[in-house]
Amino acid sequence: MRDILDIITSRRSVKRFQPQFVDWEKISRVLEAARHAPSSGNLQNWKFILVMEPEKKQKIAEAAYDQHDIALAAALIVVCGEAEKAERYYGEHGSIYTIENCAAAAQNMLLEAHSLGLGSLWVGAFSEEDVRAACGIPEEAQPLAIVAIGYAAETPEKPPKFPLENLVYFGSWRNRSKDPAKYMVDIASILERRAQNVKEMAQNIITTEK
Repeated sequence: MRDILDIITSRRSVKRFQPQFVDWEKISRVLEAARHAPSSGNLQNWKFILVMEPEKKQKIAEAAYDQHDIALAAALIVVCGEAEKAERYYGEHGSIYTIENCAAAAQNMLLEAHSLGLGSLWVGAFSEEDVRAACGIPEEAQPLAIVAIGYAAETPEKPPKFPLENLVYFGSWRNRSKDPAKYMVDIASILERRAQNVKEMAQNIITTEK
C-alpha cells in the first residue's frame, strides 16, 4: 500500500484528458472517498452530481468560463453544499463550514483518483448560475466545486512548493524554531511532567480517602 504522503506529493492537477471511458468501480471509489470526508458536526451537508453525458459536460465546461478541455474528462463531479443545514446549528458560520466541508470532500476525490491511476482537476472558477441551469440545482444547494476525473493526457511537472520552515510557526505568529526536534522534545517533556503530576494527585486523593 502506498503511503498517503506519497499520494499527496505525487498528485498533479491535470488539465488535459484522454477521451477514454472510466468504469463505475473507479468512479464509485472516488465518490466513496468524498462521502467519508470530515464535516462540521458530521452534518455531511453535501451532494455530488455525477455528469458523464458529453453534451452536459460541454455545457459545464462552457459554464467554467470556457475551460473546454475538461469536457474530455470521463466524468465531471459537481460538489454542492447545503449551507442551510449547517446554519441551523452554527448560525452565520454555517456557510463557511459548508465550504470547508465540501473542500474536504473534493480533496478526498483528488487523492483517491490519483491512487487509482486517474488524473483529476479541481475547478473553482465557474458561473454558478450556468452550472445551476445545466444540472438543475435548486436554490437550497450551492455548487462549490467541479472535479474532473479521467485518464490523463499529460504528466505535469511538480510545481514549486515553499519549504516547511517558511510555513510553520511554533506556538505563536512568526516564532520560528532553529531546532524543531528539540522543540518537540521540550513539549513532550512538559506533557510528561504534567501527566505525572496528575497521576500523583490522583494517587494522593485515593490514599486520603482510604
